[in-house]
Amino acid sequence: MRRTTRLLSEDDLLSLAEEWGIDVDEREAADLVERVNRRLRPLDEVYDVRLDPPGTTGDRSWREPTAEEDPYNALVTVCSVPPTDDGPLSDLAVGLKDNIAVAGVPMQCGSAVMEGFVPNEDATVVDRLRAGGATIAAKCNLDEFAGGGRGVAVDGRISHPDDTDRFPGGSSGGSAAAVLAEQVDVALGTDTGGSVRVPAALCGLVGVKPTYGVVPIDGVMENTYSLDHVGVISRTVETAAATLDALAGKTERDPASMAAAGHDDYTVGGYAAAAEDPVPLEELTVVRLTEAFEGSAPSVAAHVDDALDSLADAGATVTEVSLPAFDRVDTIKGCVTYPELAQYWRDGGVPLRRGGGGESRDQVGFARRAEAASGELNSFYRGRILAGARLLTAHGGRHYSRALAARRELRERVADALDGAEAAAVVAPTVPIVAPRHEDAGDLDYGITGNTRIANVTEQPGLTVPCGTVDELPVGLHLLGRRFDERRLFRVAAGLEPVL
Repeated sequence: MRRTTRLLSEDDLLSLAEEWGIDVDEREAADLVERVNRRLRPLDEVYDVRLDPPGTTGDRSWREPTAEEDPYNALVTVCSVPPTDDGPLSDLAVGLKDNIAVAGVPMQCGSAVMEGFVPNEDATVVDRLRAGGATIAAKCNLDEFAGGGRGVAVDGRISHPDDTDRFPGGSSGGSAAAVLAEQVDVALGTDTGGSVRVPAALCGLVGVKPTYGVVPIDGVMENTYSLDHVGVISRTVETAAATLDALAGKTERDPASMAAAGHDDYTVGGYAAAAEDPVPLEELTVVRLTEAFEGSAPSVAAHVDDALDSLADAGATVTEVSLPAFDRVDTIKGCVTYPELAQYWRDGGVPLRRGGGGESRDQVGFARRAEAASGELNSFYRGRILAGARLLTAHGGRHYSRALAARRELRERVADALDGAEAAAVVAPTVPIVAPRHEDAGDLDYGITGNTRIANVTEQPGLTVPCGTVDELPVGLHLLGRRFDERRLFRVAAGLEPVL
């Protein structure tokens, strides 16, 4: 169907100018309308450019899971998207959070808004998994549009495989539950404040969020572009490292990955080799983050402290650091998240910050659904969008600019803490609590990510490893490292894995 650009009337122009903060005098409106419309009229021709459908290799199929094979509501679809080559991930069945695009396979993003949406193009991470030998075997359930951590999707609750009265965290709860239940061997999630590491920790799994820009995020439904990451959930450090090896590296489809590659300290790859070379405990120094322990449930904090004492007894050095700005991480994150989310919805999902990334037909599909069905969004998610709209319209983006400066300052403080102690990682309980019961979850907002979101704000890598149990429920130990130093985190995690 031919698209026709909607031209402006004088009233349209004045309303638009007021909305966007552009000073227009009514006396010049008629002339300006004609100038703007003269620019808009030729733009219809963009639809004259023929776009070839993306190529696919091998047969693709999908179906809805049966209740018997998915008692935890962890899966949205069971699919078979075969590998394009042999590689280190051969024989691995991978689950993808259902906000990561796979051409020809529905992507609902945990929301009624996206009912019936089928992407036309694979995300870069899908291409790389298949090239590494993996089979895409499932799309995994999530909180609506990856917002929040309550384990609630449009089709109901996601349950913890070890205790179905509890939920596995979110928003990548389905990814973690699918790995724990052995429905897939490894899963990808997205992480804007802890949404990979939190469910991994609550399920007793390994979860890694790399440095911002290390893994491309094109083809991923945007939540907060400058905080969004794709991460890995697996049973072992070794599998997580091998998977990240396949995913990492720049692509022109994601400008954030290209920008990351411009940093002097940028380096990717070698993670599997690092995991095979664990740091001897007597050579390990870690920094205990005071505020993260103070904000955790006493039983969880005490349990992780006991683990750190055991590491010290085995030869590791454990020092202490206080970061008073840690208490402002949620504020910084909110000032970034809300405006970026609101702008994305207002603009119909156009990936303005992603350059050439994204398939135009996919964006149009999102825009039509968003406009028609935004009232079907849950109140939690609508509240986030409206908070961002208010910040943009009433305050001119000042909170956003201030938050960008504050995150740089916080990143420098964390780096100074690591350098000052000559430490490999800042450590904390991954989640302040154990997996809650469904009826106790309530509106957790970001409380459950109180110890993980710092890594998103500072753009540094975060990795969680299992750290025993409290009341027979899993606890995770979180490692926060230097930017682009995932290899060291994998060496530390591999050294801790058999000890904790």
